[in-house]
Amino acid sequence: MQHTFNPNYDESAFKSRFSLKPLIAVLKKAVEEDKPGAQKLFGNLLARFDAIPELLEPQNDTILIDQHRELIEETLLSALFPPAYSEQENLYAVSFPFRFQVIYSSPLFQYLFVKPGTSEVNVPENDLGRDLSKEKFLFAYYIILKKYFKYEAPETSHTVYPFADPATGLVKYLELSIDARFIDVNIIGELPEVPDNIVCNRTNRTLPLEELRKIIPLENFVFEGMAIVKVHDVTAQETLSRIKNDLLDISGFADMTLFRKMQVHIQSLLGVKDVEIGITPLYKLNDHYLFSNDHNSNSLLHKNCHQASEADKINEACIGAFGDESHPIVFEEISAKDLEEYPCLEVYYSQGVRSLILCPLKKEHELLGIHEIVSAVPRKLRHTLINKITPGIPFFALALEKGFETLLNTINNVIKEQFTVVQPAVEWKFNEAALKYIISKKTNDKTKMERIVFDNVFPVFGAIDIRNSSTERAHSIQLDLIEQLQKARDIIKRAHKEMQFTLFQEIEFKIDKYISSVSDALLSEEEIQIRDFLSGQVTSIFNHIKATVPSLVTVIDAYYASLDPQSGLIYHNRKEYEESITKINDAVARFIDKEQSAAQKVFPHYFERYVTDGVEFNIYIGQSIAPRKKFDEIYLRNMKIWQLTVLARAARLTHDMEDEMPLPLQTTQLILAHSIPLSISFRTAERKFDVDGAYNIRYEIVKKRIDKVRIKDTNERLTQPGKIAIVYSQAKEAGEYLEYIEFLQNQKLLKGGIEKYDLEELQGVSGLKALRVDINFDEAGKTKSRIELSTTTTEKLLGK
Repeated sequence: MQHTFNPNYDESAFKSRFSLKPLIAVLKKAVEEDKPGAQKLFGNLLARFDAIPELLEPQNDTILIDQHRELIEETLLSALFPPAYSEQENLYAVSFPFRFQVIYSSPLFQYLFVKPGTSEVNVPENDLGRDLSKEKFLFAYYIILKKYFKYEAPETSHTVYPFADPATGLVKYLELSIDARFIDVNIIGELPEVPDNIVCNRTNRTLPLEELRKIIPLENFVFEGMAIVKVHDVTAQETLSRIKNDLLDISGFADMTLFRKMQVHIQSLLGVKDVEIGITPLYKLNDHYLFSNDHNSNSLLHKNCHQASEADKINEACIGAFGDESHPIVFEEISAKDLEEYPCLEVYYSQGVRSLILCPLKKEHELLGIHEIVSAVPRKLRHTLINKITPGIPFFALALEKGFETLLNTINNVIKEQFTVVQPAVEWKFNEAALKYIISKKTNDKTKMERIVFDNVFPVFGAIDIRNSSTERAHSIQLDLIEQLQKARDIIKRAHKEMQFTLFQEIEFKIDKYISSVSDALLSEEEIQIRDFLSGQVTSIFNHIKATVPSLVTVIDAYYASLDPQSGLIYHNRKEYEESITKINDAVARFIDKEQSAAQKVFPHYFERYVTDGVEFNIYIGQSIAPRKKFDEIYLRNMKIWQLTVLARAARLTHDMEDEMPLPLQTTQLILAHSIPLSISFRTAERKFDVDGAYNIRYEIVKKRIDKVRIKDTNERLTQPGKIAIVYSQAKEAGEYLEYIEFLQNQKLLKGGIEKYDLEELQGVSGLKALRVDINFDEAGKTKSRIELSTTTTEKLLGK
């Protein structure tokens, strides 16, 4: 049967009667069971109620209650509210079941919640009032479902509501508890039929309230007894919970809506009106503070900062003052002594702040930022407030940490989209550009990423090349092809003996011709022809032989088993070549990466490494790479000694590996000296740095053409195994490297003697010269030559 119902939550839907009977029954049971003290406490009261039996009947109004109010209040106070309850400080009341009408209440409850001169609770006509009424309806249905449909429901409801304190104007949070132990419900007429899903067996949840009102009309039930109402001030707990939840959803402290909510929360938590809050993030990436109006907009410390350099000074002062602090610091009234001891307080003082609390926000021991609580009124903020704010500090610290992670992810996404994976030494530059792009993009969709340029940097280039790698590769292919052709020829000859077939002779003739040709020299076109021949004609003939000459099936299967499954060719000589190349490249690359990582600690620099038939590296070092660290010529010289040392030690490494490799290979070592600073810029399309400017490009041209350069008027290649070659164009460059060579010869890393050469002219390049020196592979030299490179080593070399 479908019922109509009133969609509002007014009390007319309830049939409610006040009754002391459930309470009296509980008291009688306590006395009958001879519970300790029950007779003494309640015996006299129960006797008095026995003398007035009409008091135990349900009451629709308060007429009879008012006549016997003294007895009723004495009963309620002694049974329900222990002496420890202070009437002046606590909030409690007894009311009709599910009606906003009290029978008795504490004075404070009466003052805050009851309409003057009445017993009616003052329910606000807003969302809060609607929520209270809705909660009342829902709790009534829980009682019905519990009695008639075996629903497991609690006897007490607990709900927290905001409340504007009329005395302070601050928002407080009150927990409303309604105890329904002394409420009974009875059906009027027939119990309505209800669907099976009125209570979900899996979740124990009921249907929505609107559905319940349609299925089970409240008009068919009468509630008798009393509701015990208690109100607790849970402002501290609830405010902290709301701070936590709001901060977990934070997208950034620039969110003004959230920030205003935080200000209200902090005022409620402290119980102090008219205080202002701020959050100063101290985000740092690669030793650079991140600053933008967007992310620092709610910082009081950065309120008047317009440039990153201004914020940097404040940040350093802040860290110096509070970096070691882990607890809030209160300045009840900023004094001249405070300003002298903590210079950063001048920023607050100039804004009119006279009283403040500063809360360091930390992740472990790292200072992430400062939570600021300030007032223009001296002594408004007292040390007694520290215990109130302290529980909330971890939530602000966590929000800052989360905000920093979000910002990092956004910056990294922009860098990956616009650039590529970036080295730590130059990451700060990309971070700054990405941050500017993110902020500008919010107001201008056509924003473009600024160019990443480093001016006046010095290049340091080195190459470890595998000697004759192209020749060795071609030779390994020759050996593999000859071996396969010979195996194929043997099978064809045996087949011809078994079966006279002219085509076999023609195939054998081709094989002999290819073996003769490959034995002299292998051209790329010929290699392709032989591959096609082996995979085409030879395979077709072998399939025919397998079908017609059973005695050769095993031989042909052995032939196919010797081939590489992917290429269909004999591959073991090439495999040995490739394994040797890979071993050398992997070992050298790991070695250079490890050494380069140590060199970064001396002075940050940009480093890139390429692996081909050997390993090349480019290093760029200069003031613009690390603007916060003073650059000196010593660092550049140190890097050049490092360059020479690393190439010599890499050569030793590959020399020691020769006996371990399937195919012994040797390496050559090459350095290009360049003493003139140049500029490099990031090419977004290629996602790499390149030199900038027409003159600087000459450096790149020289670098790419000198690997096979010959000594002038000879046919000898400059680069030779066991030696380091240094190409230069200016006499001062040679003089500088001669000093380093002499030093490393003294360290037994290099052998004595130096070769000096003029080099042949290259396309577009002339006037190049070179130094060449032998590497010391002796065991005695290896023992002595482990050099720890630092500025101290360089200073010794330079006689400083």
